[in-house]
Amino acid sequence: MKIAIGVCEKINGRCSSMGCFKAYNKKDKHFSRYEDIDTELQAFFSCNICSSESKENITTLATRLKDADVKIIHLGACAVKCKADKLLEIKEVFTSMDMEVVEGTH
Repeated sequence: MKIAIGVCEKINGRCSSMGCFKAYNKKDKHFSRYEDIDTELQAFFSCNICSSESKENITTLATRLKDADVKIIHLGACAVKCKADKLLEIKEVFTSMDMEVVEGTH
């Protein structure tokens, strides 16, 4: 099963994303649901829905992920705690393309 991780662009330069990758590699925390499932981390992307004031970029990303057969999007805590209050909008972009959204990575 192909999955992707999305984080907030505002963490760039402050977060190494090691927590997300460590949890994925160990199938720990929010990735424990894949304990007995073969997964492939297809993409790691940044959301910029608040700085671009548009869903266009995230919709383009979602379309590419859908075309690559990604089934599940994990949003990092930084995206889940979206300071611009855009979480529902972000999730809707992916769910409208039949991708499941999981709130959390580690």
